[in-house]
Amino acid sequence: MTERLASRIGRRGAALLFFTLLDTVYCIGLLTAPEPLVPFYAWMAEIAPLGVWAVGWGGVGLVCLVYAFRTYDTMAFMAAVALKVAWGMLSLFGWLAGQVDRGYVSAVIWLGFAAFVFLIAGGIPAAPTRPAGRRWAWTRS
Repeated sequence: MTERLASRIGRRGAALLFFTLLDTVYCIGLLTAPEPLVPFYAWMAEIAPLGVWAVGWGGVGLVCLVYAFRTYDTMAFMAAVALKVAWGMLSLFGWLAGQVDRGYVSAVIWLGFAAFVFLIAGGIPAAPTRPAGRRWAWTRS
């Protein structure tokens, strides 16, 4: 059963399950952020309440979960990349504006994750590049 599930999910699906976990944990972290907020969260809360940001992270996590089991998963990878680019860019802008001390660290981490997602997705192809109904094999490079 485990082997069958692994072959159904494949590498891309496994990556989406990882992003589901990452985005869900970040969502929970935003919802449970203790007061006083760290400077970056305080700055982000000025742009939009942390609950709104949490919905974004949780929503992308849910999209990644659903698409981890689907053959055509481009939407999930696009959502995962977009969220991480947005979060990274906001970190960078906060740092450049002098509002977020060491915002460049968060920017590098989140933009690095965005690049990682993009690479796993193979550049997020617009059209399917594999046979319908099958995921990529674990050993395919």
